[in-house]
Amino acid sequence: MFDVGARIKELRMAQSLSTNKLSNLAGLSQSYVRKLEKGECRPTIETVELLCHALGVTFEDFVNYKDFSLHQLRAIKIIRELNDEQLEGFCKLMDHNSSNA
Repeated sequence: MFDVGARIKELRMAQSLSTNKLSNLAGLSQSYVRKLEKGECRPTIETVELLCHALGVTFEDFVNYKDFSLHQLRAIKIIRELNDEQLEGFCKLMDHNSSNA
């Protein structure tokens, strides 16, 4: 089973955020965020969405890519926001970098 609280804590710590800072960014109480991270309560989907937004990741990526690092999740989010022309340029850049490695 997916441990939402542990994942929130992992992503929070990857950004060097305190529970106080994350709770402020998400509009939640610090004690509630601490309880979530410890598994003492279960969050609603809306709460997880608030936390994801505060962490800079999408809810879908948070759930679907639970083993990905914060940097990987952010990269996925950025790539999804690219238009076709930008995506083509990104792919060319990555192809160029991989052929030079």
